[in-house]
This record gives sequence, structure tokens and C-alpha cells, in this order.
Amino acid sequence: MAVRPARQLFLPPPAAFLRDSGRVRSPRPRPREIRRASLMSDPHAAKTAPGALLALGFGTSVAMWAIAYVCRFPSVTAPGWLTLALLLLALAAGGRIAACVAGGGAVTGAATGLIASIVNLLILGSLLAGPEPNALRPSAPMWLLGSLAAGTALGAAGGASARFGRPREDSSGRNWPGLFALVLVAATSLLLIAGGIVTGARAGLAVVDWPNSFGYNMFLYPLARMSGDIYYEHAHRLLGTLVGLGTLALAAYLSRIERRGWLKAFAWGAVLLVAVQGFLGGMRVTGRPTLAADPAAVSPNVSLAIVHGVVGQVFFAMIVSLAIFLSNRWTRAGAPVRKRAVGTDRALALVLLFLLLVQIVLGAVQRHVSGGLHMHLGLAVVVLALGVASGARAWGIYPDVPSICRIGRSLLILLVVQMVLGIGALLAVGLSPESGPPSPVDVTVTTIHQAVGAGLLAHAVILTLWLRRLVAPE
Repeated sequence: MAVRPARQLFLPPPAAFLRDSGRVRSPRPRPREIRRASLMSDPHAAKTAPGALLALGFGTSVAMWAIAYVCRFPSVTAPGWLTLALLLLALAAGGRIAACVAGGGAVTGAATGLIASIVNLLILGSLLAGPEPNALRPSAPMWLLGSLAAGTALGAAGGASARFGRPREDSSGRNWPGLFALVLVAATSLLLIAGGIVTGARAGLAVVDWPNSFGYNMFLYPLARMSGDIYYEHAHRLLGTLVGLGTLALAAYLSRIERRGWLKAFAWGAVLLVAVQGFLGGMRVTGRPTLAADPAAVSPNVSLAIVHGVVGQVFFAMIVSLAIFLSNRWTRAGAPVRKRAVGTDRALALVLLFLLLVQIVLGAVQRHVSGGLHMHLGLAVVVLALGVASGARAWGIYPDVPSICRIGRSLLILLVVQMVLGIGALLAVGLSPESGPPSPVDVTVTTIHQAVGAGLLAHAVILTLWLRRLVAPE
């Protein structure tokens, strides 16, 4: 009796691969072959893993900072146990989300938790500071290692729990740099809101020195001493370091994977601008480079406060632009739609963008020195009319370009909201006492008014970019 070759003992004969039509069917690929094929189909797939961990880890940290900022807010002051529980829950949720969208289960969750914990070291020092300036508690090394281990473990637990959810979608083609840019937009938005609260509460000089805080290293200033106006200002400084670190990380990552040289230069330009912005914020407090902590030895500069506020909005516009440049809609845009009216709409969007920048300058002057109110109000009418025209045309003329149609519609909504907030801010400021701290209503309304102004600026930037990328004149 003939013995079949060992290969044929385990493989079916070739006839088993025949379909009814007579065509030969290829054997089912093995899991390793599927993964190899997906890597070959995406030239950047081998580089997406670091991008996924950076975006998801940094995003988890931003969420935790937002939770901590709100919970420690003087008018909130949540119990310590509740704040801790929410932070730990955010870590586990970050690990789970990372595993759901990027795969890898507990390993991806652990890496996400570790990255978030490393970023959180920027504020951990405030919990480990000793009684003397720039001194740490003897147990600080143990707490530092423990926080990293706990973050990794919670992230891993969250990642492991992803197996009990819905099946994970294929992540080989996910745009991790674009997601990282969106996370940075969220972090910058939080920073702008915190800065608006500092200005509204007149807390910009609550901490008299820079880059230190009352002689302490900024990252070692005790959390127990952060209260009232000091909390507003010091939290704003820490959030600035978070945004700066994120901008640096994104620029470095793009330097490795991005092929568009102009975009890499643009990202590093954002790094330079955020560094300049931080320096302007410090010089606004001290007036000159100094480590002096005596109020008599510093000379605050209100002009730099105005410049600092305006540059912050310009930086936000840069980060929004970066997110657009990295989006799939931008990189995969096909042939532009031909429209006769695009020249007019491009001009309208550019003029709107310019006038919004001027309006932001006038708003900063009004908030810091109570000047230029009539010019601010007069230009608001022009911006409103121009914005309505630009938004309505984008909504009505480009129904076949959803990105432009949507941004036009949301621009109109924001304009209405901003008009109502502007009236509210005018009333709130007018009713507030000239001496003494501003009322909570004053701070709330003016801060939201400023934040919506930043949103309008972002909309004008996005509309300008989409009109040049997705539409061409006939």
C-alpha cells in the first residue's frame, strides 16, 4: 500500500479549492499573512503604533487634567476621594478606548496608561513637595514609581476589558497624527478657557514671580497652597506646559513620519510660537527676566498682557490649521469641485479672518485696560454682517461639498451665540463694581464670550482652508 506524502496528510487535494464555476479558489490566508498584507497596503502602518500610543496616551492625560481642573476649582472644591476616583476611572477608560480603537488589548492599555502617567508628572510634583521650597518629601521616589505603576496597571485593566465590548474595527488605516492634533486642539481650548478665567477674575498677578511660583519651582509648588486667584493663575501656567509638551511631541512625531516638508516646518513653527507665548506670559508678570519673588522687584507689563492674549488666539488658529492639514479629508481630497462663486467666497473668508483678529485685539484691550469699547462694538456689527454673508453662502452654495456646508452652518450658529454673549458681557461688566473682585457672573459670561470668539476664529480659518482645498474656480 502506497504511503501518501506527509504534506498531503494535512492538506486537502487541489480539487477541494474548486468552485462550482470551475475557477480555482485561493486558500484562506493565515492570521499572520493577513497582518503582513495590511502592513504592506499601508506604507505608514509600521509607524502608526507610536502615533496611536502618543495620541491616546496624551488624550487620556488631557482628560485627567480637565477633570482635576474642574474638581479643584474654588467654586467647586470636590472631595478628594471623588477627584481621585474620577482620575483613576479616566485612566482605566483611556486604556479601554485605546484597546478598542488600536487593538493590542492589555498591552496597548498599559502603554497608554504609562504615557498618560508620564505626562501627569508635570503636576505630581505639587503633591510631593516638601515644607521647604524646591524640596521633595523623603517618600517622593516611591510615590513617583507607584504612580507610574498604578497608571500602567489601570490602563492594562481597561485594555483587557475591551475584549468584552463590541468587536474592534480595523485600525491599520487610522489617522493617528490627525487624532493627536485634535487632542491638542482640545488641550489648547482648555488652556484658552483657563486664561480667560485668569483675566476675568483679575488674577494675572496673583503669582508675583516667573518662572518660579513664590520662590518654588513651578512644578513643585504645593497643591495645598493653590487657592483662589493663585489657583487660577498657577493652573493656567501648568496647562501651558501641557500644551507646550504636546505641541513638541506632535512636531517631533511628524518629523519622523510626515513627507510634506512645509507641514513639518509649520508644526515646528507652532512649537516656536508656544514657547514665545509662554515667555510673553512670564514677562507680563515680571516685566523683565528675573527670579525675584518680591512684588517690589518686578514691574508687571499690561501691554504684554494684551499681546499674550492675542498670541494665544493665533496659536489656537495654528493648531486648528494643523489638525485640518493632517485630516483625511485634506490628504485624500480628490479633484476640486468647480464653482464660479469661489473667488468671492475666498475673499469674504479672508476678510472675515482678518477682522476677527482685529476684533480679538480690541477685545483684549477692553478686558485689560477698559479701552476701545466703542470700536469693539462697532466692528462687531461689521463682523456679524460679514460672517452671516460668508456662512450663509457657504451653507447655500456648496451643498455638494459637505465640509464647507457644515462649517457655514455652524458659523451662523456661533455668530448668534456670540451676539447674545456680547450683550451679556456688556451688561455684566457694566453692572460689576469698579473696585473689588468681579462677580462670578461677570467672569463666566466674559470667559465664554472670549472662548466663542476663539471658536469663530477657528471657523474662519477652517472655511478659508476648505475653500482653497476643495473648490476651484470654473
